Amino acid sequence: MRQSDSDLNVVRVGVETVDLSIREDLDADALVYDMLHRIDFDAAGLPNVVVQSEIDPATESLLLDHDVVLYSCGAPEQPDWNLKAWIWRFTLSLTVLSSDPMRCRRISALLNRRIASWPYEEPTDHGKVGRLVDNPGFRKISAGDMTTSKTITARTSTKLVQAASPTNTTMPA
Repeated sequence: MRQSDSDLNVVRVGVETVDLSIREDLDADALVYDMLHRIDFDAAGLPNVVVQSEIDPATESLLLDHDVVLYSCGAPEQPDWNLKAWIWRFTLSLTVLSSDPMRCRRISALLNRRIASWPYEEPTDHGKVGRLVDNPGFRKISAGDMTTSKTITARTSTKLVQAASPTNTTMPA
């Protein structure tokens, strides 16, 4: 005689409950977009800063009277299957372009300071930064690959960010 599920006290759960790796991945670009747009450049005495995810045809003309922050995120990866499945790591590459070398340095310093504080900030709709695994400062580079102008200063930094996916933003990363 076969027993019914109710006689066996069988609990049915979704596969996401059993295998935590089956979940929404982290939208690193959207998370970084939200976090960068929380920075008040005007209040820091740096008006006319534009944040972009890539160089477009208007970038060079923007540099005539604006400073530009370019950012790019690597693909999010789960660092270790033994960790919580909602934890992701990704690289964040930032480049600051400015016609004024001192402004370029000030913007870079502000970005470095504010990004270092991201683990202490509230989550966004796209996740929460838990920690910066690697947070090097900015270094000066040639702007020749990004603009034809010889008067543009460029500084860059690549950081390694650890963040929680949005379904678990209440959990510490």
